[in-house]
Amino acid sequence: MNARPPAAPAPEIPGLVFVEPLGSGGYADVYLYEQQMPRMPVAVKVLKRDGLTDAIRRQFTDEANTMAHLGDHPYIVQIFRSEVAADGRPYMVMKYYPPPNLALRARSERFTVEEVLRTGIQVASAVETAHRAGITHRDIKPANILVSQYGAPGLTDFGIAGRGARDDDDLDDVGVSVPWAAPEVIYGQSNGSVAADVYSLSATLWHLLVGRSPFEVPGGDNSSYALMPRIRQSAPPGTGRADVPQTLERLLQQGMAKLPEARPATALELARALQQVEQEQRFARTEILVLDESGNATLESHRGAVDDDEDERTRVKAPQSVAAQRVAPPRPTSGPRPAPPADGVTPHPTTYATPGPRPAPAPEADDATVRRSPAAVPQAMPVPVDAQPTADLAGWRRPAVALTAVVTLVALAVVVLVVLLLGGRGDAADPGTPATGRATITPSDQPVVDIPSTPTVSVRPIAGGVTFSWNYVAPERGRDTFRIQVGPTPDDARRAAPRTVQDTSTTVRTTTGRALCVVVSVVRSGVTSNPSEAACGRAG
Repeated sequence: MNARPPAAPAPEIPGLVFVEPLGSGGYADVYLYEQQMPRMPVAVKVLKRDGLTDAIRRQFTDEANTMAHLGDHPYIVQIFRSEVAADGRPYMVMKYYPPPNLALRARSERFTVEEVLRTGIQVASAVETAHRAGITHRDIKPANILVSQYGAPGLTDFGIAGRGARDDDDLDDVGVSVPWAAPEVIYGQSNGSVAADVYSLSATLWHLLVGRSPFEVPGGDNSSYALMPRIRQSAPPGTGRADVPQTLERLLQQGMAKLPEARPATALELARALQQVEQEQRFARTEILVLDESGNATLESHRGAVDDDEDERTRVKAPQSVAAQRVAPPRPTSGPRPAPPADGVTPHPTTYATPGPRPAPAPEADDATVRRSPAAVPQAMPVPVDAQPTADLAGWRRPAVALTAVVTLVALAVVVLVVLLLGGRGDAADPGTPATGRATITPSDQPVVDIPSTPTVSVRPIAGGVTFSWNYVAPERGRDTFRIQVGPTPDDARRAAPRTVQDTSTTVRTTTGRALCVVVSVVRSGVTSNPSEAACGRAG
C-alpha cells in the first residue's frame, strides 16, 4: 500500500478541541476533536490545502450533502455540520467511530461467517437506502466501513458518490479503488451503478472472510495494474474456508460476476439472499432496514421465512409446566437458535472477534485510487438468486398430532379397564414387585421445567437517560432474575452482550436526545423466557 503523507496541522474550530490525528487520505485529513457542548468525541474531515481546486470543493460539498441526506440511517455515518475553517480549509464534523475499521481488522482477525453475514445485510441496507435516493456509493471497500462502539457498521466516504442521471455527463475523473471495483468501472465502461455497488459489496464480504481482496495473489504482484486484468478475466475465486457454506460461496461469486446483469439486481436482493444463508445456518436473524420513497423506515421481511401463524405455534405465551424431553427435538427449518440458559450464557459479542489462526499475510494490494474518465452507466437486469426451499412442516404435523391423540386415548382406555378388573381382587402383586403382564402406573421420573412468560417492556425518558420497566404473567419474586441487552437500535440491542439485574426496572444513562433500546428476558432456575420485543426511547 502506498504510504500516506502525515496529516497537516489541525485547524482551530470554534467549540471543538483538537485531540489527535486519525488518518490521512488522498485529498483530506481526518482528526479526532472533542466537542465542548454537549461534550462528546467527533471526527472532523478537513480538505488539504495542496491541490485544493474548485472541483474538489464541489465534491466535498456534495459529500457533506449526501451524508446529511442519508445520515439518519443507522448504518451510514452521521454528519453534524460542514463549514470553512479560519485558515480557509473546508471541513465536516461527523460521528466518531473508534478504530479499527474493517480493513484493519481483516489484517489480523478471522471474521466468523455469522459476523460477515450480519455485516453484509446491514451494509446492504444502507446501500439500498442510498440507491433509492438516487445515490450510488462507487467506493465500497473494507476501509470505508467503520464500526461503532456497539459493534454496528457505519458506511462512510461518499466523496465520489454518484447522484443520479446528472453524473452521466460529469466531466470530472472518477476515483476507483481497484481491488474491490467492478470490471466495467475499472475499464471505463461504467461511471458507477447499482450493479457496480453490488459487486464492490460482494468483494468486500469476500475480503472479510479471507483477509485480502478477491484477486490478490499471495506473494505476487498486487499493484493496481497487475490486479486489473485479473479482475476482468479471472473467475471469481472461492474463499477456501471449510466453514463457509456453498450457498454463500455461490452468492459471492454471483455478486462478482463479470456481467452486471448476472449479479443480484439490487442491494436489497443481495441482502435477502444473505438472510437466507443466515436462516440455512440457523444464525440469529438480521433485519433489513431501508428507507422507502417517502423517507419512512421499513423493515423488509425475508421472503423465505416461516409465516407468522406457523411461528406463533412455537411461542410460549404464558407460564406452563412441561416434561423435560430426553430425546433431541426435531431440527427446526428456520428462525434463530434458542437462547442458552442464563447460567451458561454465551452472549453475542458486540466487541471484536478473537483473532484466530490465519495464513501469513500476503503483500498488500495497492489501494491507490486510479482515476479515469467517466462512461455511460449500463442498466442491470434482475437475476434471481438461487433459493434454498424451506420444508413445509404443516402437511405432516396435523396427521401426526391426530395419530398421537388416538394412541393416547386407546392406552388410557386399556389402563382403566385393567384397574377396574383388578380392583376387587386380593391377589394383586406387591407394588414393589409388579407381576408380569399387568399394567402398572408409576410416577414419572422426568423433571418438570417451569418456563417463565415473555415480558412486556415500557419506556420512560428521564433527564440524562431512559428508564425501562417490564411486567409478565405469574412472576415469582425471589426466583426470577432478568437478562437485559441494551443498544442504540433494536438490532444492536438484540446482539448486545447481556447483563443480569434483579429488579423489574433499570435506568440507562446517556446523553440528551440519544436513542436507546432494550430487550429483556426472564430467567428462572436456569431457564430463560423468550426475549421481549425491543423497546426504544430517547433520553430527556
